[in-house]
Amino acid sequence: MPIKLKVARTAKELDDVFRLRYDVYVSERNKFSEKRATSDRRLVDHFDTLPEVANIVAYDDDMAIASFRVNKDSAVGLAPECYFDFTQVRGELSRVCEEQDRAPCIVSCSMLAIRKQWRRKRNVIFAMFKTATAVMHGLGATHVIGASSAETFSIYKRLGCKAVAPEQWVESVGDKLIPLVGPFEKIFTWAFGQNEPPVTHFWLDNYSAQYETILLSPGEVLFRENDHAEHVYSVENGGVSLSRKGPGQKDFVIDEVGRGALFGELAIFDNERRSTMATATMNTQLIVFERNHILNIIQNDPDKAYQLLKHFSQRLRTSDHLTMVQQFEPKASGVGFALEQLRRSAKIEESGFPARVLRMNAERS
Repeated sequence: MPIKLKVARTAKELDDVFRLRYDVYVSERNKFSEKRATSDRRLVDHFDTLPEVANIVAYDDDMAIASFRVNKDSAVGLAPECYFDFTQVRGELSRVCEEQDRAPCIVSCSMLAIRKQWRRKRNVIFAMFKTATAVMHGLGATHVIGASSAETFSIYKRLGCKAVAPEQWVESVGDKLIPLVGPFEKIFTWAFGQNEPPVTHFWLDNYSAQYETILLSPGEVLFRENDHAEHVYSVENGGVSLSRKGPGQKDFVIDEVGRGALFGELAIFDNERRSTMATATMNTQLIVFERNHILNIIQNDPDKAYQLLKHFSQRLRTSDHLTMVQQFEPKASGVGFALEQLRRSAKIEESGFPARVLRMNAERS
């Protein structure tokens, strides 16, 4: 089954988050005191009740396997300030933002909880941080503060964060914590790079709690022919093969889509069933657009509608080209076409010489 990530919106999804925290922190890792948890095995605090909070949750089938909380600064402060004094840090961030002629917007990430059997799945952890970064982008973040356990500090360090004080034992958590701060620009670059496809910027600029992320393993099917079509997909990483049953029930590939591509877009305009099967060709991360949300954007903003239509027309041209290659050209042309698609999906290297870098992961974990 695909792993799905979303911002918790319903009472059940939030309850899944609070119960997951208890399972991971209290039951599994023996962190936080029982006094911090409710009697019915939930871990929740007042930062979950603030207006601008987002709890990201990941599901494997119906089981919540990971969660991460993002808070925007408020009059009551942020969760890490329950354990450390960030007054000096706040003053420095205000000074930096004033020099840049912008207002500071500080956010925090906290309560990262991942069930043990999924902690080594890098695609899950990366997708959690990437989704959190998208939420912070939507909040207008300039800086991030946090309080990390010593064992996970290296993750935040790779994101561009730095410690602002030595690690300290926090009795109420039952762990050593390190206060940290980082500029959001570095975190954003780590998550999305500097040369992202326009579709990525589209969903970032129009970020909504309705968007979901799907993680697929190689060979995993997203949808099949004749399935109901209610969503549009954007490839964040990886690749998807779109095929149709031909003579003798053989699968006939009609398109290969990679990073930055939109597919399943006909779901926007009609309620017909799927005409193709979509299969991941490698470890793949997709952004899911709800049909009604996309329709609202198209109806209310002609510029964004034009942006999407450009992507649709480009994919149709690519699909037509692939069909012609498969039907009439020698096999070498098909290989050349596939290599060209890989080249286009690669990132431009920022090293001073002309190069593109394509990172492919063949893991099946």
